[in-house]
Amino acid sequence: MAQTLAQAKALIERLAGYRFRNENILLEAIDTTGLRVAQSNQRLALLGDATVKQVLLDEWYPSGSSKGTGNTIISTVGSNDNLATVARNCGLHTCVITHPGHRGAVSQGTLATMVEAIIGAVYVDSDKNMTAVRAVMSALEITALPSV
Repeated sequence: MAQTLAQAKALIERLAGYRFRNENILLEAIDTTGLRVAQSNQRLALLGDATVKQVLLDEWYPSGSSKGTGNTIISTVGSNDNLATVARNCGLHTCVITHPGHRGAVSQGTLATMVEAIIGAVYVDSDKNMTAVRAVMSALEITALPSV
């Protein structure tokens, strides 16, 4: 577990330049077992999901495009499929801590939940600093705006 935590911490720092002050919050985000913390990373994921939506809609709103476009951004960029792809593309899929009895590939839903939990962890760890959250999301390519 300590090795996986160190790997996740190094990966996030390298990709996004974000350094966790409280390693336990990152450990909670990547631990899907429910053995260490009740409900595993589900609470952080719920917070992260709302935070992802807020950032995406903050990017969308100035565009003046329709509410339907905003909803489409949320349903595509914030989807489990997309967030699981993000986890795989940036290497976070190697950092998920699964139950010792788990066999086989980690599900799309579990990977997506972990990404949301990491965003939630950044939000909590940074004292709700949305600039830090945006920087991590941008580094992970979770954005409503096309890359330039």
